[in-house]
Amino acid sequence: MEPIEILLPETDSTNNRLREMINSGEMPEFSSVRADYQTAGRGQVGNTWESERGKNLLMSFLVRPEKLDVHLQFYLSMAISIAIVETVAQYVDNVRIKWPNDIYVADKKLVGILIENNLRGAQIAETIVGLGLNVNQLQFLSDAPNPVSLSQLTGKNYDIDTLAREIISNAKRWISEVKAEKWDAITDRYMALLYRNDGRYHAFRDAQGEFRGRIVSIAPDGRLHLIDTDGECRQYYFKEVEYIINQ
Repeated sequence: MEPIEILLPETDSTNNRLREMINSGEMPEFSSVRADYQTAGRGQVGNTWESERGKNLLMSFLVRPEKLDVHLQFYLSMAISIAIVETVAQYVDNVRIKWPNDIYVADKKLVGILIENNLRGAQIAETIVGLGLNVNQLQFLSDAPNPVSLSQLTGKNYDIDTLAREIISNAKRWISEVKAEKWDAITDRYMALLYRNDGRYHAFRDAQGEFRGRIVSIAPDGRLHLIDTDGECRQYYFKEVEYIINQ
């Protein structure tokens, strides 16, 4: 059965709408919901996502990992991030993954990703991947930090349908790597694309304050491993540390 593609002029959240469709009947893997506008678009940990009507790619799609244990779920996040970077890197240079899964160009945020897993026991049964890619929007009015669009970067307009198809195509390829348990290949590619993974010390902030650290590795559960200028190893889960941009 071929994936289903739903296009909507408006919805509260493409993640919410796709979940409703999954609950109401069988949906093939990589089925997707797209909207010209979201009234309640969400980012990570309840953050909102600003998007001018009809200007950006707002999409959620369905992934069904095969017997992926919960403790390995970050490989799924890595694979999705890689797929999106490889899509937008066709159009702009210096595209990177800002841990855990924001997509940046230089020090500006181009794509936000929201991944929601449905569990069956200790395994992931279904995953909804939601993303907002800033495409043709030229002005951002919210106080969200560092947004940027493809059009702002290049001065060109882009076809949103084409971008959606390319992301799904690349996601299929990288999800197949997850299903084949190619953990090293996924990790190596993710680390090669990781923002500030350049062997230098950069500014970070945790609950104790600001410090300078160098990225060392990413654990399978998603923990970021840093070494600070005192030689101390620091490990963080999502939201336990933040990048300080432009330092």
